[in-house]
Amino acid sequence: MGERNTASIDDSLPFKWNYSPKEVESLCDAQRLELVTRLDKLAKTPLTDATFNNSFGELELATTEFYNIVTPLTFLKDVGTDEKVRDVAGNCSEKIGQLMVSIYAREDIYKVLKAAVAKHEPEDFENKRLVEETLESFKRNGLELNAEKRALLVKKRQEIITKEEAFQKRIKQMTSGFVTVDASELQGMSAEFIQGLKKTTDGKYQIGMDKASVFPYLENAKSESGRKKVDQLYNNLGGPENVKDFEDTIRLRNEAAVLLGFRNHAHYVLDRQMAKTPEKVMAFLDPLVEKLKIKGHQDLKQLIALKKEDHPNEKHLTINSWDWRYYQNQWKKEKFQIDNQMIKEYFPLQVVLKGMFEIYQTLFGVTFIEIAKPDTWHSSVQFFRIVRGDKTVAYFFMDLFPREGKYNHFAAFDILKAYTLPNGSYRAPVSAIVGNFTPPSATAPSLLEHDDVETMFHEFGHIMHQTLTTARYTSFSGTAVKTDFVEAPSQMLENWVWEYSTLAKLSGHYKDTTKHLPADLVKRMIDAKNVNAGIFWLRQASFALVDMRYHTSANVDGKSTQMYADTINHTMLIPIQKGTIPQAGFGHLMGGYDSGYYGYLWSKVYAQDMFTRFEKEGLLNPKTGADYLHNILEPGGTKDPYALISAFLGREPNHNAFLKSLGLEQKHAE
Repeated sequence: MGERNTASIDDSLPFKWNYSPKEVESLCDAQRLELVTRLDKLAKTPLTDATFNNSFGELELATTEFYNIVTPLTFLKDVGTDEKVRDVAGNCSEKIGQLMVSIYAREDIYKVLKAAVAKHEPEDFENKRLVEETLESFKRNGLELNAEKRALLVKKRQEIITKEEAFQKRIKQMTSGFVTVDASELQGMSAEFIQGLKKTTDGKYQIGMDKASVFPYLENAKSESGRKKVDQLYNNLGGPENVKDFEDTIRLRNEAAVLLGFRNHAHYVLDRQMAKTPEKVMAFLDPLVEKLKIKGHQDLKQLIALKKEDHPNEKHLTINSWDWRYYQNQWKKEKFQIDNQMIKEYFPLQVVLKGMFEIYQTLFGVTFIEIAKPDTWHSSVQFFRIVRGDKTVAYFFMDLFPREGKYNHFAAFDILKAYTLPNGSYRAPVSAIVGNFTPPSATAPSLLEHDDVETMFHEFGHIMHQTLTTARYTSFSGTAVKTDFVEAPSQMLENWVWEYSTLAKLSGHYKDTTKHLPADLVKRMIDAKNVNAGIFWLRQASFALVDMRYHTSANVDGKSTQMYADTINHTMLIPIQKGTIPQAGFGHLMGGYDSGYYGYLWSKVYAQDMFTRFEKEGLLNPKTGADYLHNILEPGGTKDPYALISAFLGREPNHNAFLKSLGLEQKHAE
């Protein structure tokens, strides 16, 4: 595999989107067969002839070329407009996951790899890292176990993949559900929101289970009964079948970890992360929770006082799961005169995108050019090329509005991963940002809440990480970093939406885009940044803690709902609604963040520390941006995160900026 040559970019796009279900199935099967045939050949390499290039290099290249053909197919399970295509794409994803488990448990391939290393360990840094990570992948798939235990491990891993795919599919199926409300239960909602709802024949309205419907309703609807109904259905997504698959998966994960000699699944996962052990995670979370609870109790007292205004005759009020977003919003309105519905008018999507692009282009020395009439999977999808100098270096899609069967949150997806081709040129990466903003209405364009703008900056940060990489191998390309660091580069970029100078760029009233957010309103928004921050971050800590509880257990059969309720109620201070099963819709814990949810808080430490350089040197300082690009985004996973952060900061990282960002007084942080 040749050295990367960024002067030569391969920017051909070898995919289409209008596949039939049969084409998806046939191409998926053909590519799996081709990969196995290619690896069978690798496995027959005489051990005396094994070299880095024909063993590690060939395995990396074969799997990379395979993934770059099949990933556009499996991506259709999340964005495809044809239900049958989505189903077949999901089946393809499951088969690929099972195939990879079996490949990395192949003793014949492992022997060739070990023979190559025994003869000559590469001196090149990236090659050495590829050797280390590849061998570790085989060991973690049982290659140091006897054949019987290895076969059992493979069986358990493949069962897990089947259950994970079924889990995610049920969530998407159930997001097409809705809650029916009458006109009185829409008090507090904007005319734009109401216009976007489907009406029943008897004059009622349907609140969908997509993010663009659920969260605005919970934040603004005056009707407690309506909020309760929406909260209840949203926290039952996935249903009892998902609870069963979730509990089975936790048990299978633990059994697999024990087979490999680990105490439990959390120890297995964390062994390869920054945190290293569950004990270190808990040593991070426990004192943080205690600090946050000081503010959390203050927040709760304020929310109860606001609820008291609506229920003056009730003596023993509590804040319920369907209350906290609403009263948090009322708090901002009353104390800071902040009305999210009014603020939205200053954030039409296209104005936000234009301003955001200007900021990212200035920081990273690139240009985003929209491609007219692109070939995409849906007419609303936009497609851009990323240009540096006069060369195209990457591409990205933007699919930003909800529709039936689509992935129902926000995420950045790799479609083609970057790597150095055998001819020395560099494969231009392709990514996609998938989200669910409120669609345009008959009277207004798509309008974003300020939280949505922050989400957009975060997800686009992932796009930059994925597309501006210069890593030689896909194993380290872009966001292929340790899970408890992967959020940090994009979390760092969220800070721009809390600065007046950049908010001016991002805002413009939809009726007159020359009118930016008024300066006094921006000041109030910044002042209100940490309104309810105690509750908000306790909620995040709750998710991290319940994840650790689940994955340090041998099994949670029949107990996952009670464990979830106990952890959330105790830590967040607000109970989940009785009769709900939120874990059945907790896609992160079945989609790559198992034993890793703490990473959102963990990585925030490094995100806020890295931002201190921009605070000091200028938010639009191209040199600081170039240093961030060179030290953080381009390397991907080629170096340890601590080394990347320290190189960018010029010192060891610390947590001072993190505690400040959460609204914790320094006296509580020491």
